[in-house]
Amino acid sequence: MKKQLLIAAVAATMASVSMADISITGAAQVNYTNTDNDDGTSSNAISHDFDLKITGKSGATAVVMDIENVDANVDTTKAEMNVKNAYMTTSIAGVNLKAGSYFGTDSLLDNASQTADKLSLDTTISGVKVQYETAGTNLNSSSVTLSGSVAGVALSHEIFDTKTDTSVSGSFGGVNVAYRDVDADADAADSKTSLEVSTEFQGVTATYANVDAGTNGTTSDAFFGEITTATDMGEAEGFGVATAMAGNTVNLKSYTLTNATTRAEQDYTKLVVTRPLANGATVEATYTDKDSVSTSMDLELRVKF
Repeated sequence: MKKQLLIAAVAATMASVSMADISITGAAQVNYTNTDNDDGTSSNAISHDFDLKITGKSGATAVVMDIENVDANVDTTKAEMNVKNAYMTTSIAGVNLKAGSYFGTDSLLDNASQTADKLSLDTTISGVKVQYETAGTNLNSSSVTLSGSVAGVALSHEIFDTKTDTSVSGSFGGVNVAYRDVDADADAADSKTSLEVSTEFQGVTATYANVDAGTNGTTSDAFFGEITTATDMGEAEGFGVATAMAGNTVNLKSYTLTNATTRAEQDYTKLVVTRPLANGATVEATYTDKDSVSTSMDLELRVKF
């Protein structure tokens, strides 16, 4: 009996050691949305987005697998899991390496998408980060990025074969400024800029955002919400204020999107109220008025772990 107990104790210890460098995090959200159209029609919908991120580490090397289940990849016969990110990171002789398939970063000029079989190498030389990235068929999409900071101002300049992507951000006298310029060499229609300015006074954060994406437009997922069709956003401009109120975070925005093709303008007013719950979840209510088109109320329950 003692021998069996000893074997069980050793097995439990080995199991805990083998799991010591594996972590699981994630998030889940469920949304209920009611939309009333100005033509008298209405709709109701329930949607979900579940995300599970598994990270395994061995020394300076890590492997990440990010699995997502959303309405878009669930068919009528079975629930499907979509591999959102799958990549390895490590460091070799002072050079950081990241390889695999992974999403970019959401911003005013990008609704991030996945790039397959991507390789990133970077190192820091005299305070300047030098990064090389390549991906695509026959590795035909490559860039070199130089980034760093000067007097508290963050600078980044990415060089592609046919364009450059430059970002400048910093805080000046209590005003936060972020500017980005994508300059296409061959086609001016592919050039685009964004500007976001924010400041805080008496507990209120005020934000101004502006996008000019020309006749090709751009996708986006930041101040103006998720824009997945580029032509919907040829230009955009808006103001917002956010503050804490009675345990809630309240965010009010007013903005205009200009269609890249038709040049038609669409005005929006959006009120977002977010409140953490005692059970660890967060509830968020979003009211959106799309002028002369529709109004909608979205209720979201979200938890992170």
